[in-house]
Amino acid sequence: MASELSRSHSLPDIANFLSVLNSARKAAAYGDVDFPVLNAQDVAIEIEDYVEAVSALLGDEPNEQSSDEQDEQQDEQDEQ
Repeated sequence: MASELSRSHSLPDIANFLSVLNSARKAAAYGDVDFPVLNAQDVAIEIEDYVEAVSALLGDEPNEQSSDEQDEQQDEQDEQ
């Protein structure tokens, strides 16, 4: 599906990345495969790049508001 989304919507092809993450999941959960070499910063960048590409595809504006500000606004709305 990741490759298809890449072809049809010009999103980054994360098929290999998803395969590596699935191997890490299997290694941690079952121990039936070797744990792949992963760098937390590289994983975070890969995910962030993909989320940004999907947001651009959907026409979403990046949200520059901090999560604390969002929580405060939600609390104010809940109080009303």
